Amino acid sequence: MPLGLDQNLTEKDYQGLLTALDKTALVSMTDNKGNILYANNKFIEVSKYSLPELFGQNHRILKSHQQPDEVFVDLWKTISSGQVWRGEIKNRAKDSTYYWVDTSIAPILGSDGKPERYISVRFLITDKKNVEEAEKKRSEEIEKMNKFMIDRELKMVELKREIDNSKKQPPF
Repeated sequence: MPLGLDQNLTEKDYQGLLTALDKTALVSMTDNKGNILYANNKFIEVSKYSLPELFGQNHRILKSHQQPDEVFVDLWKTISSGQVWRGEIKNRAKDSTYYWVDTSIAPILGSDGKPERYISVRFLITDKKNVEEAEKKRSEEIEKMNKFMIDRELKMVELKREIDNSKKQPPF
């Protein structure tokens, strides 16, 4: 139990915590294969799948296929070894729109010390990622403009040199 946490929390207290999570975070629980056993309201709202559509489905149903496979290899290696994984994932909703989540996945270990289930808590970061992408594009455009200007300036210097050299040579 974390320090400073009252060990006499009531059912009402826990309900308050769950309500706060339900309003702000996408929460899900899976079996040890990644099949969805539980998804909260925020998860359903953002993914645009109903709970019956999600129940029993593998979390891969949300995979955007826009991130390297290594991300997911590392994720599974980490959580299957009993460790918490944290990272950013781009998911695809039922309507094929994309959304980004800052994700933490924690294993629930059985008496044998092996993961039986996983709990995932995610926070939407789509707006942040969109700003980052816009900044990246703007930076790339500025870089292109700078390169163009430098190339143009070099061409001007080269042309001036050719003109100067042609003036020095006697006419034919």
